[in-house]
Amino acid sequence: MESPLHNESPWNTDLLLPRITKDTRLTQMQIAAGGLSLLLSRLDPDFARSNFLATRRVVQRLTRALEYRNPAKAHLPATELAQVQRESERALDPGTALALKALLAQAQRRDAEAAQHERTDDFSLSDFMAEQELQFGAGPTTRSPSLTAN
Repeated sequence: MESPLHNESPWNTDLLLPRITKDTRLTQMQIAAGGLSLLLSRLDPDFARSNFLATRRVVQRLTRALEYRNPAKAHLPATELAQVQRESERALDPGTALALKALLAQAQRRDAEAAQHERTDDFSLSDFMAEQELQFGAGPTTRSPSLTAN
């Protein structure tokens, strides 16, 4: 099987903008990467390096995802996408703003799902004993002998 990097790249290296492909999984990323790259190209490089750090990182991550044709390669955290929106909210064209908003919503959903699955309940022995008392009734006669303190 041939590596995706050997195929024609969805990234136009001459213009430093993404090519439009028929891959619907990458459409939002292509629009966002193109618009953000255009924005960064219009800024003074020193100003962009000091004031648009999150935007530059997101463009690099989007570029990686486009190069591999794999949206998962972008690793876009919601906090960083929100920072990009704050950095560039007044300078983006409407299409890029909508694509960025859609990517942010996806990232927030993904982060919420991940947080839900990572949640672990920390039970102590006293929590376990209290739960056993609730299930089997209160009082020393109904408590299991293995749960009583020595």
